[in-house]
Amino acid sequence: QKFAVIRNGVDTVKFSPSGKTLKLKLPKPIILCVAASSESKRIRETILAISKTKASLLLVGVGELDHEIDNLGQTLLGPRFLRKNFPLEEMPAVYRSCDLFTLYSDSSEAFGIVYLEAMATGLGCVATDDSMRREIIADAGLFVKNLSEYSSALTNALETDWSTKAIAQSARFSVKKMAHAYSKLFTDVCK
Repeated sequence: QKFAVIRNGVDTVKFSPSGKTLKLKLPKPIILCVAASSESKRIRETILAISKTKASLLLVGVGELDHEIDNLGQTLLGPRFLRKNFPLEEMPAVYRSCDLFTLYSDSSEAFGIVYLEAMATGLGCVATDDSMRREIIADAGLFVKNLSEYSSALTNALETDWSTKAIAQSARFSVKKMAHAYSKLFTDVCK
C-alpha cells in the first residue's frame, strides 16, 4: 500500500521573531523548555544540565512530576528557575522572551511542534540526538546523545546566533506548505 507522511506545521505568522515579548523575572540568558513534567520529557536531566551553566530555565507545562520538578529546580537553580503556564495565545511572546530552546525528551517522542514554534521565533534548539529531531531541527541547533554532553551543548548554543538558520528551517514546516501537501495528496488520491 502507498502511504504519505505529512508532518505537523507551524504558523510562521503567529510564531515569528517580531512581536510582543514578556518581562520574565529570570536572569538572562533564559533557556526555555515547553514540556509536561513527565518521565519521557527528562526534565530532571534538563535542570541538572542547566545547573552547570549560568543560564536560567523557564519551564512551561504541567505533569505528574510537578512537585518533584519544582523542588529540584528550586534546589539546583534557585532564582534561575521558573515553572509557569501560559495561555496558548501568549506562547509566541514566551518564545520571543527567551534566548534558547531545549527539549531533551527520550527518543520515543513523536514529532515535536514546540521545536518548530521555537525556531519560527528565531531560537536555536538543543535536543536529543535521534533521527526525528535531526529532521525537525537540521542545522538550527545542537544534538545531545547523553547527559554528560548536555550542559556544554547548552553553553555552546547560547554563544551562537541561530536566528537565520532557525527561521529558515521552521519555514520548511510552515502550515501553508503542509496544507499544500495535504491538498496535493487529496487531489492525487481522487484522480
